[in-house]
Amino acid sequence: MNITAKPFVAVIICWIFYLFAFFARVEPGVLTNDLMREFSLNATQVGAIVSTLYIPYVAMQLPWGLISDKLGSRLVIFLCCTMCGIGVLTFGLATAPWQLSCGRLLIGLSAAGAFLSCGKVVSEVMPANKYAFFMGVTTFIGSLGGVLGSGITANLAEKLGWRPLTCSIAVIGIITGLLAFIFIKKGTSSNSSEKENILEGIKLLSINPSAWLIGFFGCASFLPLSAVAELWGTPFIQARFGVSTSDASICSSAIFVCFGLGSILAAKVAEKLDSNKKACILMAIGLLICFSVAIYANSLSFWACVILFGVGSIFAGSSTLTFDMAYKCVPSKYAGTSAGFNNMLIMLSGIIFQPLLGRLLDFFRNGKINPDGTPLYELTSYRCSFILIIIVVSLATISMFFVKERK
Repeated sequence: MNITAKPFVAVIICWIFYLFAFFARVEPGVLTNDLMREFSLNATQVGAIVSTLYIPYVAMQLPWGLISDKLGSRLVIFLCCTMCGIGVLTFGLATAPWQLSCGRLLIGLSAAGAFLSCGKVVSEVMPANKYAFFMGVTTFIGSLGGVLGSGITANLAEKLGWRPLTCSIAVIGIITGLLAFIFIKKGTSSNSSEKENILEGIKLLSINPSAWLIGFFGCASFLPLSAVAELWGTPFIQARFGVSTSDASICSSAIFVCFGLGSILAAKVAEKLDSNKKACILMAIGLLICFSVAIYANSLSFWACVILFGVGSIFAGSSTLTFDMAYKCVPSKYAGTSAGFNNMLIMLSGIIFQPLLGRLLDFFRNGKINPDGTPLYELTSYRCSFILIIIVVSLATISMFFVKERK
């Protein structure tokens, strides 16, 4: 298949949207202390507000996938970009916790269409044997949004204030939506004239045990981003090393960048081993080793800890391989549906583990508070809570042995 410049325009716009949506998702991770202070919140409440995004994010994966397969990616990207910009603006202007939740709900509703739109467009305009590679590149682009939403945002928020910064960035989403409407043509939509049941793709996935196990592995291997980099990683580093928010956010930035690099590397590893399954198992073991040492080894320096989290996140890039595995579970015409189904399961990591880890942190802190009245979360609290991540990734690695892989 020849790849022309015109299809690349659609892919690039998708990448911009995914980068922006990723930023919108992870920004609160470096604003945790600001939100606690300004709105008088504890870890459980912050975790609940931030994870509110994942309720519509998970719920809308299949609907957006169906719409994308039926009507094409242009409409999905236009609507989602615009709504995401409005959601970020709502979050930045919030004066009460419920308004923060409303902003997160809008972001989740719209960001749900980002990755699967990329998958849909890539499946249509790129060679089939390069699908995993291009989705790895897509994940890397998204990880750059994670960097923008963590380390860079932390520095700018300290200088400009988190509200003006958030409101200014919201405009990017709206502009991207307009670009999508102008430049993405109907040629990127599904042109199938077959009168098949649009729910057939969901049926094929839902009755396939391997599709569920693949999604569970993707969910577990995504925890370094959803649980650590997006929310609890920065305060963990602060509690461990006593550094500032901007310095601590370096760790989250490293996780995002390395996860993106690992997503590209994972495709190469799978190609070398001629097996997505073997690559997932091998990389998950590396993830477990690196994160266990980074969290529980007492003699680590700040930079050694950052490096271990980064290397572990490279191994976590195996999460992206699950999209290729899910894509092969159904006919190619259901590419959007398979991406939505798999991403729905992966994003359960946020909706479940962000508030659950917050609740564990409140449990293990035993009512301790700082002199300014905010909750005190010591290193022991984080270490006791993060054992959950190790357990879930271990179970997912074991479950991958039971997946029936299709070439």
